[in-house]
Amino acid sequence: MNSGEISDSGQMSLSAREMEIVELVASGLTNQEIAERLTISKRTVDNHVSNMFTKTGSKNRVALLNWAMDHGKICRDGFNCCSLPDDEASADP
Repeated sequence: MNSGEISDSGQMSLSAREMEIVELVASGLTNQEIAERLTISKRTVDNHVSNMFTKTGSKNRVALLNWAMDHGKICRDGFNCCSLPDDEASADP
């Protein structure tokens, strides 16, 4: 796996850029708006989104966001969010 990829227990991986795009999709931006925000072409965003559909088995943006929420990649308004344990707290006996 490339260092720029995030794995979900070996099932599939999304690159750091793809995760950034998922978060922007979740915030309601269009592919054109995402391209402008990231200063990349719309075609590049289209390709990232298409690749994410393939990797996650999603057929559309709603399904992609549902996948991302189900796998803890994004959360919306405190729903389906988890907090990781603090390293110091877990080290205490």
